[in-house]
Amino acid sequence: MLRLTLIKRLAAASVLVSSLAWADDGLSGQASLGVLNTNGNTSARTVNGKVTLAYTDGVWGHSGTATALNSEKDRTTTDERYGLAYKGTYELSAKNYAFGSLSYDNDRFAGITERKTEAVGYGWHLINLPKHVLDAEAGGGATQQTLAGGETENSAVALANAKYQWLISDTSKFTQTVKIERGRRNTFINPLTELKLVIAGNLFTTLSYELRYNSEVPDGTLHTDSLTSVNLGYAFGKNKQ
Repeated sequence: MLRLTLIKRLAAASVLVSSLAWADDGLSGQASLGVLNTNGNTSARTVNGKVTLAYTDGVWGHSGTATALNSEKDRTTTDERYGLAYKGTYELSAKNYAFGSLSYDNDRFAGITERKTEAVGYGWHLINLPKHVLDAEAGGGATQQTLAGGETENSAVALANAKYQWLISDTSKFTQTVKIERGRRNTFINPLTELKLVIAGNLFTTLSYELRYNSEVPDGTLHTDSLTSVNLGYAFGKNKQ
């Protein structure tokens, strides 16, 4: 049976974030949910959801993301993935900023029981135009990873991130992000391509394609996972696009 806690947690998070968003002009966010259901000789269902929250106060910025993915086949959960991430930024100038980040992943698709990463670094606003924005980041920190077989790794980590946004129109936006974490044994690469289309008011849909590559995985597990999804979402707060 599909785990109802997945939907309940995402719904609770979206309600909480929505209520906070109306309390402060500097707070904004969005929540989205997608469901793929097939029936016939084989019954399968995949549910994925995402909640984001961002807050700015002068030179300080804060952002948080919660993601969840659950796959079920013949009423039995086959794989699931949960993630939490936080990043705080401090604008040093119009072109540079410092950041600190925390992330947590539980990724049964890749055979990873949990991965925690703490990092600090430096960022550059390479392009900052009304319709085009490009940021790049480099930093370092520590990562703690446990595989499904029980093998653990604690090591220093180097990271590199990039994010490009193109405001195509008032109702459409293209986003491309790339995240790279390089530890002593494992390299994690995570590109995400997304097209957001506003349907009406605060309601939107997203078309996305994500790759997740891990160089170290348990035996019998593929190094690369891909996910193509179509989600329906609701945006709230001052910056809804």
